[in-house]
Amino acid sequence: MKNSSLFHRFFWTSLILTLSLTTTLQTARAEEIKTLAILPFTINAAQDLSHVQNGIIYMLHSRLSWPNHVQLIPKTQIQALLSKMPTLTGNQLIGKIATQTDSDFVLTGSITKLAGSFSIDTQVYDIKNKRYMTFFEQSKISDDLIDKVDRIAATINKEAFDRSTVAYDRMEQEKQAHINEMKRKNPEYLMTVPAGQQDKGPGWKIWKYIF
Repeated sequence: MKNSSLFHRFFWTSLILTLSLTTTLQTARAEEIKTLAILPFTINAAQDLSHVQNGIIYMLHSRLSWPNHVQLIPKTQIQALLSKMPTLTGNQLIGKIATQTDSDFVLTGSITKLAGSFSIDTQVYDIKNKRYMTFFEQSKISDDLIDKVDRIAATINKEAFDRSTVAYDRMEQEKQAHINEMKRKNPEYLMTVPAGQQDKGPGWKIWKYIF
């Protein structure tokens, strides 16, 4: 009888510890997963570029999703929320979306077409830390847009989420090859670049708006 009592006590103690540990691990894992909301890009062009807008959002969703690390808010949920706040813009819109989707990060951007060239400007807002990061690419022809968006996504992955990708590694190799070529042609090349900035990334900037 005594052994039986000890066994039951050991069993329930082990079960409670196991459940407690499982809950702790699940909570820690949930806290490690960051949520990202991507807003539709603003279009600055004379003609309809909705197909470009949709394509960029689709690519960003595909490339920024990172299982167990970065979870994206569904596009349908974003659209439903936007339909309820048609007059909000800028920081107020970012704050509202972040609150209602419980997002850690909000991504915004714009597409500008001028004289046949495309400019893609993107901002990633870190809501909790009140900071943001900007990313920019330019394409002279529409056929290069996929590559430019891929480069933006790769840089966001690295700079915002510390995630290395094949695309980012390729970009770094290209940059180093360019630096080596310029050094070969002109040894004084690096002297024209401020010290410490040759390989400096976008970097976080203070987001002054508090909502």
